[in-house]
Amino acid sequence: MVNESEYSRVILIPIDGSDHCDRAFRWYLENMKRDTDCIKFVHVVEPVYSTPPFGLADNYTMPDITQVMEISIENGKKLGQKYIHEAKSYKLSAHAFLHVDTKPGSSLVKAISEHKADVILMGSRGLGAIRRTFLGSVSDYVLHHAHIPVVIIPPQDKQ
Repeated sequence: MVNESEYSRVILIPIDGSDHCDRAFRWYLENMKRDTDCIKFVHVVEPVYSTPPFGLADNYTMPDITQVMEISIENGKKLGQKYIHEAKSYKLSAHAFLHVDTKPGSSLVKAISEHKADVILMGSRGLGAIRRTFLGSVSDYVLHHAHIPVVIIPPQDKQ
């Protein structure tokens, strides 16, 4: 590993525990890795909101939102540690960060500036154009709002 001042590039990789982010990290290792890179993994936790079903407010016990958020944050920390450990096994400098935001795409675009990233690399679920139009896509949002190069790793072909 190199000193922080000697990094050639800061690579931002969003992580969510999916096969898509695993595939993106593998692609980075096989195609883009430099020993002087600093990898910054970012996990976005979306806040949990809960309201009782309509008409059941008197008989409904709302789950402890604080506990649900604590579990989500703890799981995010574990995920970050997993990726740091893996990156360090390749002798890469790596850090993990947790962001809490209702809009993951917007949060990732903010993280680009916050972490002084040179490139963001992310996996795609491979939504079709119609589904992406109606459902939105984090990678699509980042692609259209980031001010740095965006590398989107498509899903593997289904054979």
